Amino acid sequence: MHLINPQAVIDKMEGVVEIKSYLNKIKIIKNLYLKGANTASEICAEVGISLPTVNSLLGDLMSSGEVIKHGRAESQGGRKPDLYRLAEDAFYVLSVDLSKFKMNLALYSCTHELVSEKESHQVTLDNEQETFDQVCAHIDTFLQNCGKPADKIIAIGFSMPGLVDSVGGVNYTYFKVGNKTLLETLEERFQKKVFLENDARAMTLAEFKFATDHHHKNVLGLFIGWGIGLGIIIDGKIYQGASGFAGEFSHSPIFESRDVSCICGKKGCLEAVASGTAIVKMAEEAIKLDKDSILARLARNKEGSIMPDLVVEAALSGDQRAITILSEAGLDLGRGISILIQILNPELIIIGGSVAEANQYLITPIQQALNIYSMAKSRENSKLALYQLGEDVGLLGGVAVVNEKLFEELINPVS
Repeated sequence: MHLINPQAVIDKMEGVVEIKSYLNKIKIIKNLYLKGANTASEICAEVGISLPTVNSLLGDLMSSGEVIKHGRAESQGGRKPDLYRLAEDAFYVLSVDLSKFKMNLALYSCTHELVSEKESHQVTLDNEQETFDQVCAHIDTFLQNCGKPADKIIAIGFSMPGLVDSVGGVNYTYFKVGNKTLLETLEERFQKKVFLENDARAMTLAEFKFATDHHHKNVLGLFIGWGIGLGIIIDGKIYQGASGFAGEFSHSPIFESRDVSCICGKKGCLEAVASGTAIVKMAEEAIKLDKDSILARLARNKEGSIMPDLVVEAALSGDQRAITILSEAGLDLGRGISILIQILNPELIIIGGSVAEANQYLITPIQQALNIYSMAKSRENSKLALYQLGEDVGLLGGVAVVNEKLFEELINPVS
């Protein structure tokens, strides 16, 4: 199976039967990619292909190495049926996790397992051609050195900050270079399917798909790093909105009475008072007031700009000013989340990102604010939880975006 450009494969085929067989194989691979190990009868029911055809195609896919047997399923009466799953080397996905000042890369198998060393590079996102070329060069080098066949790496998933239209393939905040869309430029550069998504939506999708303890269909993911991002899942699907910009809640001027300017041009936005950027500003003021505090000592030891995770480290070490800063941010976040609860009534609210590593110093004030600002009946079935995927959530976000869209892209243009 050649999955990078299925249309090119089909163009070389002769006859409807051969084309139909090829498309049905892609549908089976899609089922196993999304669902994991499955029986032939379950594939038959879920994909809509007859059982004899499924068995025949599974045989072909095992012969060509894409599918392997994976033990037996529980018996429903009689002989236990065989389980089938994708072979780990059936294909690979490159994940690119971009943040404001950093770029992470890693290669994942079709079973969502990490199969490479993770790489990190310092990159400051902007709209300069030089920065874009730098990002592409890091990807080129990674692909050359990863040790996997180029035709087995069938897609690249980008998780990135900014105002991202994943359908149109444009980031209206970063990488506005050239005359083509960002998606077109990347696909032309790497000759692979590329999928773009806003980082908060991608990370929410990763938690939804890959975190073991989440079994909810209506989920909010709030990720606090330098900025604040929101991902919305409704009835098990990521919600993108009419223009692909759903989730820009952090730029709602909830605190207009405060004279705090936001990067978006408004005053009193949630991001202006409770993001990692706001936390760092408060930390810088706190250090001026107490140059012997744990926070001040940690800042001197770093010999550089203060980062949000340094404030978290200080709080976890017992610094009272850092704890107060995070508590104030948590109360403001909770006030914002209370609005979302009353509008969307989610089952689960996931709090993630580098600032969330503060754990109870952030979660407790958020919960306190929810108790104050949201209606008891609205919040009683809304669970608040820390993210589970930790520092890998951004990379798994890139994988989740590919997982969500890859086979729709493969099947729909040629079916």
